[in-house]
Amino acid sequence: MGINTVLKLVCVILMVEIIHQSSARPSIRADNCGYQTCPLEKEGFINVHLVAHTHDDAGWLKTVDQYYYGARSQIQEAGVQYIIDSVVDELKDHPDRRFIYVEMAFFSRWWEEQNESTKSIVRELVNQGRLEFINGGWCMNDEATAYYVDIIDQMSLGLITLNDTFGECGRPRIAWQIDPFGHSREQANLFAEMGYDGLFFGRLDHEDKRERTTKKTMEMIWKASNSPVNQSSLFTAVNYNLYQPPPGFCFDIYCNDEPIIDDPKSKDYNVEQRVTDFLNYCEEQANAYATDSILLTMGSDFHYQDANVWFKNMDKLIKYANARQTEGSRFNLFYSTPSCYTKALNDHAVTWPTKTDDFFPYGSDSHAYWTGYFTSRPASKYMIRQASNLLQSCKQMDATLARQGATKAGDLFTMKDAMGIMQHHDAVTGTEKQHVAEDYALLLHKGVEECRKIQTSYYEKELVLGNTPLPKVSYCQLNISQCEPSETNNQFVINVYNSMALVVDRYIRVPVASGTNFRVLDTLGNTMPSQSIPIAESVKALPGRVSTATRELVFLARQLPPLGSKSYFVQPEPSGEDEKIEPENKSSISNEKVSVEIDDVTGLIKSVTVNGKTTPLKQEFLWYASKSGDNSEADKRASGAYIFRPEGNDPLAIPSSGVRTTTYSGDLVQEIHQVYNPWVSQTIRVYKGQEHVELDWVVGPIPVEDGIGKEIISRISTDMVSKETFYTDANGRQTLERVLDVRESYPYTVTEPVAANYYPVNSHIFVKDSIGNQMTVLVDRPQGGSSLHDGELELMVHRRCLYDDAFGVGEALNEMAYGTGLVVRGTHFLILGDKTNSLKLTRSLSHELYKQPQISFIPSTLSYQEWSALYKTEYQSISRTLPNNVNLLTLETLAGGKYLIRLEHIYDVGEDPILSQTVTVSLEGLFPGFTITSAEETMLGGNQFKKDSNRLIWNAASPERKAGHQMGDVRIPAVLLTPMEIRSFILTLVRNI
Repeated sequence: MGINTVLKLVCVILMVEIIHQSSARPSIRADNCGYQTCPLEKEGFINVHLVAHTHDDAGWLKTVDQYYYGARSQIQEAGVQYIIDSVVDELKDHPDRRFIYVEMAFFSRWWEEQNESTKSIVRELVNQGRLEFINGGWCMNDEATAYYVDIIDQMSLGLITLNDTFGECGRPRIAWQIDPFGHSREQANLFAEMGYDGLFFGRLDHEDKRERTTKKTMEMIWKASNSPVNQSSLFTAVNYNLYQPPPGFCFDIYCNDEPIIDDPKSKDYNVEQRVTDFLNYCEEQANAYATDSILLTMGSDFHYQDANVWFKNMDKLIKYANARQTEGSRFNLFYSTPSCYTKALNDHAVTWPTKTDDFFPYGSDSHAYWTGYFTSRPASKYMIRQASNLLQSCKQMDATLARQGATKAGDLFTMKDAMGIMQHHDAVTGTEKQHVAEDYALLLHKGVEECRKIQTSYYEKELVLGNTPLPKVSYCQLNISQCEPSETNNQFVINVYNSMALVVDRYIRVPVASGTNFRVLDTLGNTMPSQSIPIAESVKALPGRVSTATRELVFLARQLPPLGSKSYFVQPEPSGEDEKIEPENKSSISNEKVSVEIDDVTGLIKSVTVNGKTTPLKQEFLWYASKSGDNSEADKRASGAYIFRPEGNDPLAIPSSGVRTTTYSGDLVQEIHQVYNPWVSQTIRVYKGQEHVELDWVVGPIPVEDGIGKEIISRISTDMVSKETFYTDANGRQTLERVLDVRESYPYTVTEPVAANYYPVNSHIFVKDSIGNQMTVLVDRPQGGSSLHDGELELMVHRRCLYDDAFGVGEALNEMAYGTGLVVRGTHFLILGDKTNSLKLTRSLSHELYKQPQISFIPSTLSYQEWSALYKTEYQSISRTLPNNVNLLTLETLAGGKYLIRLEHIYDVGEDPILSQTVTVSLEGLFPGFTITSAEETMLGGNQFKKDSNRLIWNAASPERKAGHQMGDVRIPAVLLTPMEIRSFILTLVRNI
């Protein structure tokens, strides 16, 4: 996927009428489903919960459509529609059988195709607890590279769909993350806040698993938040065999294991031996767990296309194994679900061990550390992050149009569906086949196009003063500095939409035609400071870029209103003279707060000064050689889409005859353009008034003509004494401490000194010393990062591998675009300063980097006076700003004229003496012209009222924190937010008379 395709797809998916979003609501038969339907265990026996399941990837080796319809069987025998058909047929006539289903992206499609008779059967199966939804998100999302906003969105999309379809009986009680490649503390926190009673996962580091099975700590209470108030602990269980059936007992039509043959007349009669083997396995598993209850996963990838084969053999296993109880067998087998297993454990008088860190990185053996996917397919990762931002804006605009009763173009569900699918653990991770990656990009592109229609409808409604229609609104690929409206017109309007609930200032850059000097008019017609600056040569040379622009117009959009827009008028200067932009012969750039000095010999940064304090440092690009291998043994593992395994522990210098630098200065921005070689370059940028340094890099096409795969890093080195400790975010929210070569939960053996110390970075990574200095880097997409030496930070920005790592995808990660290797452009923000100010900047700037304003263009021949007489130049859809430590996380339309709103405290405990304090937000009068007549608090997923939540209570080795706020139906809510807390409400609005 080329970089121009990447930026062409800058949108996400929202939900429309196909699957109606409505408020959380109780079920008609809530008293008859849930834990009440669970089978009873037998006291004195080892109770074996058999969980019939299928794991249906929302794209991996085949596309989503190909998996659903069963197409391209030569790649993989998998057809989801047939799985659900077959399971329903087998359940309806056998009341003892149970089955769980997970991925709502598939189930919702299947449901829409069914007749009312089939739907009635399925509803009854759900009400009886025999078909149970587990997890319930649109997909089973990745936990390393998925941003928390997108996790919440995709989970809510599935959960609300289930609620609207089945009510309380369709509400999942258990999270089921059986295939993601490592597990995040923030993910566990979000699950707890959604009301889940437990979490099950499959992949656990090989050394951690050995330790836990020995000590019988495969089940625990995960303390997933620092908050003293939030009830974020979650019962967590590790599956014994990933999510596979016991060896030798796979009864799917595509397995080769022997069936249970119970006819004594048959020469192949095998019941006694098969049951004995199965119970021996149960004994082995029971020895690794703390109670006399165990869970066996009976299924795997796309199993149960012929469910009869599975169920018929399990029926026999249950029958003949339980018959041995009269002979003294200690085993009791029955169909069950993760929910019923969890409830059984909860009924045991057991004190469970606790965990406070996370499960990264995941090593499946001593040389296979799954840390490469933190960076794999960097262009796709950027596209998804940009689409996420666009989706939030589209939801806000859609809600504004709904309140006004305005008609709109655009299908929000297209974007929601695409973004939900993109969180899948083989999508955002970049671990899918190339043809699937291209299909994902197409899905996102379609979502972007629908979002742009909604944006256009918003402007057409909110900017028009009279009856004169708004001229055509256009959108551009600004990441590659390509914009036909601004390049081919001497006069145009720039609309800048701010999706934050704060008044913000944002620098805007747009490519413009050469030969004309432009000026920018603000909303009142006053000339604003602006500057022209050359486009970096590497950006102009991006493959797929179709533009003759050689410079960009820069201005500061001041005081952008909350959830609102401003329109800026761009026109030629009256003099008509072209502004001459000449490079300067100097080796530093600065503003009133920050200065950057370049080494005249190396061309690299040698120091950065912030507020008078100078930090000597070096920032450079380096590369690791990708390990080759045939994967036949652990020590022959190759570096690939999943695995990062470098050849050697020290990165190599980028081939270069010397880093060339060119400096440009102006009143608004100063830049140093660095060129290492034709495939690595960077612009170092300092804007007026800002306290951070922007690093705008372009990497690729990575050369592989020498037969060596390469993994490119940006590394910053200082003399800070960080004591082998660094910090990374969890899904863009919490910050976790990392210590080089140390695992909190188990003894760790160093076998891969580089790869095993890489961690996922979604937002920030930093090091600090004992005297209060801190260096932080913010990222614009998920990346792998580490600090392998004191005072250093490194982030992997791009990778091109020539070997498959043999974990299923069957392809080398060798991305091409426009006939050459993939070229990627990205941004890092560098923050230097004391701990308190650095953390404050980290929180505010990370949201700024994510929530970039939405920019659109309208060419016009009107004068400013004529334009402003016909159209508004400023508009906002909420009446005031929220506090600086509060983020309006969600504002979207639900069915029935209701709205879902989420408010988030963006600071953690102890990060700032003021901003980390509890804050109160009033919603009264927030929406101009409307009164909130009802505000009902829900769990985080928006599918259950908080007052109805009744999570299981566990005995933990360390005591449970007190529960958070309880809030029912309030007329004018004053929302209290503690650090890192997110609260969700369903609002009813009535127009003021």
